[in-house]
Amino acid sequence: MTPSDRSNQPPRDKIDREYVVSAALAIIDGTGLDSLTIRSLAVSIDRDPMTIYRYVPTKEALLDSVADSILGGLVAVDETDTDWRRQLTIFARHYRELALEHPRAAVLLATRPRATPLGLGTTRSLVSLEGILGLLATGGFTVPEALSAYRLLMSLLRGHVLSETQETTDHPDETGDRLSLALRRLPIGDFPIMSVIPPLITEYDGAHELNRGLDVLFNGLRHIPNT
Repeated sequence: MTPSDRSNQPPRDKIDREYVVSAALAIIDGTGLDSLTIRSLAVSIDRDPMTIYRYVPTKEALLDSVADSILGGLVAVDETDTDWRRQLTIFARHYRELALEHPRAAVLLATRPRATPLGLGTTRSLVSLEGILGLLATGGFTVPEALSAYRLLMSLLRGHVLSETQETTDHPDETGDRLSLALRRLPIGDFPIMSVIPPLITEYDGAHELNRGLDVLFNGLRHIPNT
């Protein structure tokens, strides 16, 4: 760290948990999840590693906190809206936007719920769960049906953002050309379809794919309250 970098850091008495978590997310955004360690985080804020442990007891707790911080900007659903499809669509699209803002951290949104009660999610995702349960209750779902619907929705969203962020590269044109060439070189006898559809694979539209997935999910959920 250069002297100028250090000068941008706040005084020691201004360091807090939010600042530490924000610095951790900045490392992930910049160089990837594997580059985040307690030591690299301490270096980035020009502190001793033991300082980090004052705010997060373990690296696992740090990762939970990073995931929670990303979800901090997630919009709350309007539980009074009788159009639950509209509210869940807004929620899903915003979830995707947050993941795309931090593509190198998106995997945390899918993996960190394990550390919470019943594996339901981080503190902020539990708030989202409560809101969505209320929304679906207003729409005629029972609590068990609403919980099942929430789990199906989150499975779709987590899988989608992992897939879409993996599609994101620093040089998309180069990656697309290489993938197209590789697919065209496949033996047509063994891969009669894959060898002729490179454009369909390389011209991926994440927003469109999410909307299609939501339509399929919602059309199925529409029948749950009557079962």
